[in-house]
Amino acid sequence: MFFESFLINLSIIIVLILALVFDYVTKFFSYWYVRHIPYKTSIPFFGSDYHRVLGIRSNTDDVNKLYSQHPRDRFAGRIKSRIPDLIVRDPDVIKRMLSTDFANFHSRGLGLDKSQDVCLRNNLFYADGEKWNLLRDGLESILSKLDGEFENGLQECLSGTNGDANVQRLLSKVLDYVFKDLLLGNNVDESVIKEIRSGVEQRTLITRLKSYLKNIFPSLYILFGIVTLPEQPSKKTKDTLLNSKLMNTIRNVGNACQIGIKDKNRNYKNDEGDFAFSTLALFITEGYVPCLNLLTALLYELASNIEIQDKARFSVSKDNREDFLDVTIKEALRMHPQYSIITRQCVKSYQFQESNLIIDKKIMINVPVDAIHKDEEHYKDANVFNPERFLDNDGVTRHCYAYLPFGAGPRKCIGKLI
Repeated sequence: MFFESFLINLSIIIVLILALVFDYVTKFFSYWYVRHIPYKTSIPFFGSDYHRVLGIRSNTDDVNKLYSQHPRDRFAGRIKSRIPDLIVRDPDVIKRMLSTDFANFHSRGLGLDKSQDVCLRNNLFYADGEKWNLLRDGLESILSKLDGEFENGLQECLSGTNGDANVQRLLSKVLDYVFKDLLLGNNVDESVIKEIRSGVEQRTLITRLKSYLKNIFPSLYILFGIVTLPEQPSKKTKDTLLNSKLMNTIRNVGNACQIGIKDKNRNYKNDEGDFAFSTLALFITEGYVPCLNLLTALLYELASNIEIQDKARFSVSKDNREDFLDVTIKEALRMHPQYSIITRQCVKSYQFQESNLIIDKKIMINVPVDAIHKDEEHYKDANVFNPERFLDNDGVTRHCYAYLPFGAGPRKCIGKLI
């Protein structure tokens, strides 16, 4: 004891503990200040991410706001919880990060390889290194072998529809049928697809907290064995997957289903059924849900712009799809990108050639796709739905990295290849 009084000693210990905690959570708060990068003010425990954590603004809104506040700067900074986060707005810098210097920014930075969540540890979007290469090759092989037969026709999904209707609900019926036919086969119902889709769409407070923990403190997510989807599929799902088209394709592909199964250093089981379930979940979370949101946005824009709707319909009837329907979809992807922010982690100390900025290993990088797509510098009347801008009718010469609905570089979305 430093003093004879127990209360004085206790008070000193408490003050020291509080000082250490405060130093820990605010350690990087001056990171962008000393690098002369404009940044958002931070507060302890939340960093500058408090608007999103408290539900005041979404992460996209927060990044877009920073983007618009610094129109003359290549970069803007913030602190996510306690870790520095860099927002990059210059397309030349983005090109260098995602393509030219990809080796420095190949990681997503979450490190969920040891997670108890089978859907995450086999997820292409969270994998790094050799595992990412194996998953990518396996999924490309699976995609190349899947085909849809649609024996009964998609029109049956919409039978009985009349008058006012919820468009997103109708699209869900169509996509349930399409994904069921592609992945499971014609002789099963859509309940398995609906079960996983419902788990993704029902964003309860607990689910949001789990996602926050996964993105901010992945080590705790792994330590406590947290999962965002059911760790084990239901018996009905297992039975359906056993004889499904997806399982047969995985068996034919061969090497894809071996990823992580024989790794003796892992503390989890990862058998063929687990891989099939995680692949099915990947198709739903990263395929079904983005398709549903994009189609909903596309139909909304077509309903709001009758002239464009007529042109798109006419281009289909004339079998001239590339002329107008394609650019209509492209414009929908511009205005409603399914992934509004691309994140990467710097894997080693890096200096940006376009400036004197040097960042350290493990700093997170954000490419604000939604903000770039709606920047008047790249798109004239950016908030107007105008497919003709992609037919070179708006007179604007834009950077090739000012349009990133599928990302870019070696880790661009596998959906762009379909």
